[in-house]
Amino acid sequence: MENYKIFLENLSLISRKYKIINSTKETFNIFSILRNEYDEVNLHSKFITELLKDKNHGRKFIELLLPIIGVEKINYKRVNIFSEYSVKDNGRIDIILKFFLEDNKKVIVIENKIYADDQYQQLKRYYDSMLMEGYKSEEIELVYLTLAGAEPSEDSIKGLPAAVRENMRIISYKDDIITWIEDCIKEVAQVPIIRETLVQYESLLKKITGKGERIMTEEMKNMILSNKDYLDMVYKLTDVLVKIKQELQLKFWEKLEEKLNNSLNLQLEKRLEYPNHHYSENLIEKFYTNSRNNRFYGLMYFIKDLENRGKLYLRIEVSDNLYFGFRIINNEGNSTTNKKDDYLEKELLDLKFSRTDWWLGWKYFCSSELQNQFINFKELDSNLANVLRDNKKLERLTSEIEEEILEKLTILNLLNQ
Repeated sequence: MENYKIFLENLSLISRKYKIINSTKETFNIFSILRNEYDEVNLHSKFITELLKDKNHGRKFIELLLPIIGVEKINYKRVNIFSEYSVKDNGRIDIILKFFLEDNKKVIVIENKIYADDQYQQLKRYYDSMLMEGYKSEEIELVYLTLAGAEPSEDSIKGLPAAVRENMRIISYKDDIITWIEDCIKEVAQVPIIRETLVQYESLLKKITGKGERIMTEEMKNMILSNKDYLDMVYKLTDVLVKIKQELQLKFWEKLEEKLNNSLNLQLEKRLEYPNHHYSENLIEKFYTNSRNNRFYGLMYFIKDLENRGKLYLRIEVSDNLYFGFRIINNEGNSTTNKKDDYLEKELLDLKFSRTDWWLGWKYFCSSELQNQFINFKELDSNLANVLRDNKKLERLTSEIEEEILEKLTILNLLNQ
């Protein structure tokens, strides 16, 4: 135990040193002020698109981006670039670049994922849409962009030809986009307004990907590798950290359930089939051990029967982040027909809820306790952990969630049904 104490004190000293260093750095960031830092659509996709479209530097920015995503240089006459590009009956593509060459064409489709979940056959649908627009398979480049370079889910790529899967580009903000932004900064070094904007965006990316703590991590790594006992301790502490995350998440659900049961005049459902499962210690354990079917659990409250439609529910759920919304389970027990139902469609869209087959409308929770960031249980970083372990902070967090749910139920006239 004494060795553990010394080890943890040494780690704490390194951490405190870098906290002091970071406290002297400039913290003003226009992106953080104007948008949620993790807003993939309204911040990241739009900003990247506008960079590529810039009339003075866009061509060079594209030239710098192509090798980053593994695409050979394109000698194009013209390029059209869009964010949130609508494809008939197949959703919206986050970023798309349509190149027009001398005698042919090429298209780059970029699916941008910060914390949103993959949709069923999402990349397959985008690929099919480009075929319908007249592109040949060899003219279509699919790019999957995430914070750390995660691969798309099997659901997302289901149905894609094997050759297309193999050629798909997997890139990350943490390495690839930060590298690209650094290259762009060098390119516009003599253009202050663009250079400083890019510097702030680079700073934001380092923050949300954790890359800004690379030097501190390097020092901790060197300390651990210098001592055999320290290395053994780290491997043991990895299991402890998983147990801590499981316990903290269970604590959250129990507190939220207690609070909502006291404030909602709604029936809590605990015995519905997947994917409407009630949270449990077993499901939370699977969530952190990469077991199959380890997501889509939470709290489910029956609101009312809808004639000829089924039952309407309030659902609070976790995938990676925590989110909530409204779902109909139809009279056949099916949860996947919500997008076809127009019940509350306009009202939910006006409230900025998103619609899918599984949801009449859903949206992420953000919390002032976490500087208005998403509540990410998969990552469950130290900031969230410290909120969950502190009973007063947990009370404030769950109260925020309760208030938002009650507000939306009131607006939609769904209380006291």
